[in-house]
Amino acid sequence: MILYEYPLSERIRTYLRLEHLHNRLAQLVPREHALDHHFALACIFEILDVASRADLKSDALKDLERQKQALAHFRGNPSIAEGALEQVIGQLESCFATLNAQTGKAGASLADNEWLTSLCSRMSIPAGTCGFDLPAYLAWQHRDAAFRRNQIVGWATTLAPLADAVDLLLRLLRESAG
Repeated sequence: MILYEYPLSERIRTYLRLEHLHNRLAQLVPREHALDHHFALACIFEILDVASRADLKSDALKDLERQKQALAHFRGNPSIAEGALEQVIGQLESCFATLNAQTGKAGASLADNEWLTSLCSRMSIPAGTCGFDLPAYLAWQHRDAAFRRNQIVGWATTLAPLADAVDLLLRLLRESAG
């Protein structure tokens, strides 16, 4: 069965886009082939593009806090499992703290990496990542798969706080709608 989701706001639409991109990235990273890692990098650049919206981090923080406040009202309710409630509130607090501790936009530290910046600008050009245009990228693609994977995982880690927050918010939204 196919489930179609229709976002009712631009904020939720952005969350769904980020979730889609993070899921794609999670599928590409474990693979061995250089082409898969090329598309994993393209996915990281797409995430950075979506996450570059100035108010995205503050929106996610507000949504996390709103969810926490809404759930906090259920404390002491005899028909609510306190353990499960506290677990979800703890997840919200953890996501909030981690995302709030991140300086700047998601992945802002990747902008300081000249190699990634040049690769990102070349990826928008059709066939702009050819070996004759970017010999350093060609050399990277010929590195061991584990080396490439470790680098991609390191770069993707800077995007994790936002990804975790979005995943939690969408999960809570879906569970509350059912």
